[in-house]
Amino acid sequence: MNQTLVQKQTQHLAPQQVMIAKMIQATNAELMQLITAETEKNLALEVGDCFVRSDDDNAPADYDDQVTDADVPDRDPDTDDRIRDDEKDFFPNDDDYDDYDIDRNPNISADDKDTHTLSNFRSDVSFREDLHTQLSVMELSDEDRYLANYIVDSLDENGYLSRPLSGVCDDLAFTQMHDTTEDELERVLVDVVQMLEPAGIGARNLRECLLLQLLDERSSDATMLAYDIVDRSFDDLLQHRYERLYQKHQATSAQLSAAKRIISRLNPKPGGQDPDANTAETRAEHIKADFSIHAEDGQLVVTVNDDRVPVVRISEDYQLMQERIQNEGAKSEDARNGLAMIRESINSGNTFIEALRQRHETLLRVIRELAVMQRDYFLSGGSVSDLKPMVLQEVADRTGYDVSTISRVSNSKYIDTDFGIIAVKDLFSTKIQTQDGNSISNREVQERLASMVDSEDKRSPLSDDALSKLLAEQGYPIARRTVASYREQLGIPSARMRRNL
Repeated sequence: MNQTLVQKQTQHLAPQQVMIAKMIQATNAELMQLITAETEKNLALEVGDCFVRSDDDNAPADYDDQVTDADVPDRDPDTDDRIRDDEKDFFPNDDDYDDYDIDRNPNISADDKDTHTLSNFRSDVSFREDLHTQLSVMELSDEDRYLANYIVDSLDENGYLSRPLSGVCDDLAFTQMHDTTEDELERVLVDVVQMLEPAGIGARNLRECLLLQLLDERSSDATMLAYDIVDRSFDDLLQHRYERLYQKHQATSAQLSAAKRIISRLNPKPGGQDPDANTAETRAEHIKADFSIHAEDGQLVVTVNDDRVPVVRISEDYQLMQERIQNEGAKSEDARNGLAMIRESINSGNTFIEALRQRHETLLRVIRELAVMQRDYFLSGGSVSDLKPMVLQEVADRTGYDVSTISRVSNSKYIDTDFGIIAVKDLFSTKIQTQDGNSISNREVQERLASMVDSEDKRSPLSDDALSKLLAEQGYPIARRTVASYREQLGIPSARMRRNL
């Protein structure tokens, strides 16, 4: 057996560095949870009044050092992949697609790709509780009530039973010691759960969800046609193959349009929020901004909004206890063990307090630099044409922090501005070279692209190739595959999926 000596250099983060990174990533609401958990675990810590900001924290950002556009190469996608989601047409407000995918955008750090943060949005009403309440007043046998309640608890967040009945049956047998059959579960699902409000609850897929909502509305020719289309031609409907629908259902353009309008008004997520609750205006009401940048007399005042975060300090009782044991000499073994435990708690507490201080310092320093680099954008009221191309590495170079730290500051955080609340990550964009040699943000090109799609003839939508040619005519030489990438980032479906009757 041959033996070889290999020299390898590895980097390991110290516990304090991990703690600081976690705090920087956290929003203020998440930071409060971290503080609560730490103070419950470490009795040497106590919380006081809310954070008191120093005068220096509210000082205007220094604009003497003007930022210059870095020479950042354009990044086109390496492949011409498309997002293909057959059900996307029925989820117009779905924000699951992340337009800051690490494989497509340089403004994401590789080690942050799998980082999970708590959402800023919370649902105040549990749809399962409402379903359980409905079941409680129904006349059911004990067995049917038990199975119905278990099925309700097995629904996903959208109100679908996404698991097969065989899996639910196995769970009942192994975890609840309750024997039943798939046929019994099918009967309870169809006859009980799917009869609950709102209509569509308990569906196993989108097609069944829409059929359940149309089931009791077949009172007109249009609703009957809508039911027939979803029942027999669902795939053709999703793929906008209208010629097939005309032929298969012997319908005119007006009849098909009326049926499609009925289908489009159905709720694809009966267990979720109101379909209108996911609009940008509604979401903004629930966002707690982590920073504030406001213009005052031609200058920008930058603030870290952690005034509600409490001060964390070492308990005075613990300090006195340590002094008392030390003065007594800690002669017994119990006293020495107690003193060691107190010292460990105080040291751990000081580490936590120092991490909080570094978090505030890091956030303030980074957000000030962002204000400096995007000064024109904030002073102009958020005009995209004033947004300078900027990537994470540029901010890292100017602040002296690692690019992963800049990414953590930018992730899931928002800024309160004079023109509304914006996401920090929206300040980052890559550079596009126009035909006249100027450098602009790709966000400006995306805005122009969205405007073109909004004004197109929906009976004959513009293809990616056509959009690319139109952009080139306006001075933006963008390749077709880049247009496709921008379109996907904006949540705009392909031309075929945008086609209307």
